[in-house]
Amino acid sequence: MDHMYKEYRDFLYTFFVKHVKIKSLAEDFAQDVFIKFWNKKDQIDSVKNMDAWLYTLAKNHLNDHYRRLATEKKYQEAVWNEMERHSNSVIKEIYKKELEEEIAALVDTLPPRQKEIYILSRKGGLSLDEIADKLNISPNTAKNHLVQALKVLRSGLRPMYMIWILGDLGHHTFEVLEYLGS
Repeated sequence: MDHMYKEYRDFLYTFFVKHVKIKSLAEDFAQDVFIKFWNKKDQIDSVKNMDAWLYTLAKNHLNDHYRRLATEKKYQEAVWNEMERHSNSVIKEIYKKELEEEIAALVDTLPPRQKEIYILSRKGGLSLDEIADKLNISPNTAKNHLVQALKVLRSGLRPMYMIWILGDLGHHTFEVLEYLGS
């Protein structure tokens, strides 16, 4: 058996280096094939062409390796895609929450009448005519207060939120733009 190892070690090593290009991996594969060879030592007497038999063992080992790599790659891609999908939705929710908090902070800085009209319009869903009736003001005055409130909100938002609102907010884009009066 020792004689077989010395005779075929270089053959197997060279075969694997040629295919995997990594010397340490080629060494491991050559060892793996010799282990398979050792486990099948009962069949050695019936082998007519030892070179072809070892070549077949080596080729099959290499095919198994590539199959494992393909399976691992598919699995890694699936895991990565799932992680990315979850992280994107988490990041979007974080940005949405931060944006809502920033808008709420800006709304708190508005003069009382602008704040009241903004809240009635955006959170209460009232039209300008309904706001005017409720507050006993003209619809044009209600509109002017709302326009001023929206200017403060738009100018007060950090640029990163404006880019996010216009770019990657997904299905919340229209909701937030409507919220801001765009």
